[in-house]
Amino acid sequence: MPTEVLLINPPDFKSKYKKYFNIRAPPLGIAYIAAVLEENHVDVEIMDCAAEDIGYKEMERLVGELDPFLVGVTATTPLIPEALRSVEVVDDSCNAYTVLGGPHPTFMHEDILQNNNSVDFIVKGEGEYTVLDLYRTLREGGDLSNVEGIVYRSGGLVVENKERELVKDLDSLPYPARHLLPIDEYVVFDERMSITTMICSRGCPMQCSFCASSALHGKKIRKRSPKNVVDEMEYVKNNLDVSTIAFMDDTFTLLPEWVERFCNELKERDLDIGWGCTARVDKADKELIELMREAGCHTIFIGVESGNQEILDRVKKGTSTNQVRNIFDTANDVGMRTVASLAIGLPGETKETVEKSIEFVKEIKANYALFSVATPYPGTEFYKKVKGVGEMQEDWGRYDLFSPVVETTELTYDEIKKLQKQAFKEFYLRPTYVIKNLIDEGIPFYKVMKAILKQSMKQ
Repeated sequence: MPTEVLLINPPDFKSKYKKYFNIRAPPLGIAYIAAVLEENHVDVEIMDCAAEDIGYKEMERLVGELDPFLVGVTATTPLIPEALRSVEVVDDSCNAYTVLGGPHPTFMHEDILQNNNSVDFIVKGEGEYTVLDLYRTLREGGDLSNVEGIVYRSGGLVVENKERELVKDLDSLPYPARHLLPIDEYVVFDERMSITTMICSRGCPMQCSFCASSALHGKKIRKRSPKNVVDEMEYVKNNLDVSTIAFMDDTFTLLPEWVERFCNELKERDLDIGWGCTARVDKADKELIELMREAGCHTIFIGVESGNQEILDRVKKGTSTNQVRNIFDTANDVGMRTVASLAIGLPGETKETVEKSIEFVKEIKANYALFSVATPYPGTEFYKKVKGVGEMQEDWGRYDLFSPVVETTELTYDEIKKLQKQAFKEFYLRPTYVIKNLIDEGIPFYKVMKAILKQSMKQ
């Protein structure tokens, strides 16, 4: 029997995170869409090509067998070439309507529809109820102009419908349809782990010029209730044998009072489940971090961005290097594993500021550091500024955080790449650092080191 809706996470054969670190995480966006479809009695399947290493020939065969009515493909900026190729394969394999969604199509919808005839519709922003509405309208032969949140072609023109309201009550959403995902295929550093991803919030009021979160999910943060989140944690532990949760919120600690209530709820239930999250340095004091540690948090991912205050101010980060030092001191004191994320090549960057950032991240004693190339993603203020003066490359496949696509006034593409490699080597090849972490972390650290060095040594 033909499938009504097929949702595809496109192939990923080039992502540096997959290639070098072998990190394969569940695609929460399409899993939420699938859950809403199922809740409304729509037959749906998920094809996670990235996790299962499904290529285009295999995709063509599988799509032909499923013979879906509607196919949705999700797309980030670096994987938009693969997403568009996937839509072409679908178009050649069956007579399904094709839909493209995700961050990149949300901001680049007109360009995509003008240049890709295989794409019938684009879903902007949060897609759960837009996809459901579009499916019903197509099945019933309804008026497409009434479907909020879609962009499509009509009479040779690109038509953009009214935007759909954001989901106000996140507790009303069903849990992601993880039962449709290849759970056993999700790995971290080659290790199959009993881990899954979750979100507690959408939206962000912060003004960071390099981030598109507020443009995608709105400037007002919407939170699930602590009880609803812990209920889901309990569900995945009992039903999927999950022992670790990775919270994917842009800033998990943005509302400290919410975090306190969440941690207390988690402690009361005594779930014995580990978790990691993002933290903003001005939104987590010593008491909060200690409470998080007591509630099972073992890892925090912190957007340091730069060790230079002037650059932090330029990108509207709204934090100080002193606040960064304080949160790392506290996390280290309570035994929390820390991951510092920095961007090389932000506006105003020089060789000297990069070297200062490298020294800074050593000084704060981060357990791990990720040095990304500053990348102007569509939807960000960063993108609009460099786009306006024509100073960037728009080869979307290079927007992978490892390939420079925009120069600074003092650094060329090649210099930015060399400085990124220098940062990885200087941070990870310190003898005292290697010895300490091999003792503390053992095999997991060895695998991280192997992946990092493989990437940093690559020419």
